[in-house]
Amino acid sequence: MRKINKPIITAAVVFPVCVSTVGNAAFRARLTACQALINAAEDEFDNKITKGQIHTIAIETLINGNVTNKELKKLYTGQMVAKPQGRVYYDKLISSAPNGLCPLCSHGEATTLDHYLPKTKFPRLSVVPVNLVPSCKDCNTGKLADCPSGPNDETLHPYYDDIENVKWLIADVNRTTPLTLTYRVSPHSTWSALLSARVASHLDCFNLNILYASQAARRLSGMKYNLERIFSSTEGTPGVKRYLEAEAVSNEQVNLNSWESVMYRTLSEDDWFCSGGFRSIAS
Repeated sequence: MRKINKPIITAAVVFPVCVSTVGNAAFRARLTACQALINAAEDEFDNKITKGQIHTIAIETLINGNVTNKELKKLYTGQMVAKPQGRVYYDKLISSAPNGLCPLCSHGEATTLDHYLPKTKFPRLSVVPVNLVPSCKDCNTGKLADCPSGPNDETLHPYYDDIENVKWLIADVNRTTPLTLTYRVSPHSTWSALLSARVASHLDCFNLNILYASQAARRLSGMKYNLERIFSSTEGTPGVKRYLEAEAVSNEQVNLNSWESVMYRTLSEDDWFCSGGFRSIAS
């Protein structure tokens, strides 16, 4: 998970711009009357996300007595996404993704926005910037309308959680045929029990252990020939270790916890793999 600076733009700016593009005057008036409630929802989100209390935000179906969750959902799709006035903010939020990659998985291309709390259940947060996270389509659709039922279920939020500078993702080498890797969380010693649980929930929610294992399998297949070449030369096992260590160091400069960094680091430290175990890689 990659950290992103919290958006400067707020609901006080985005919501009225989106509302201004609504054609129906009566509907526009009903939405305008919700501004204070939208601002309050933003404040509640901002306050509770840092305290592990997001799960206490109430699910709603009707806002201000006359605006439905479907209508606010439509405000997002019809005005923020589809209309140029709102699209400016939509695109700005997506562009905050580090190197254009989804901060939720650090792998897919960020091409859409994920509602941290789903707009179908929390309609007042439909166009609130802090609830909108740049995302790849897989992370966005995989999560769907899931919402936390308790503090341990609250996935990481790129605007609020920063775990980039400590190593927490590790992998195990499965000495099978073909060889595979299993990714898992190794909580840092400085983390609270809550943060450790949330990181584990994040991997589970977005199926990142499966994604990373499949990506590693593809990369391993492409490495097999080169590893054999190094091993069969005068370099032998030490040469294989040096190659993998160099790749690990290089990738760690970009992302300490990417699946690539963890793969290379894990393999470089595995004596069995470096002394010929790599021959179990699928061709």
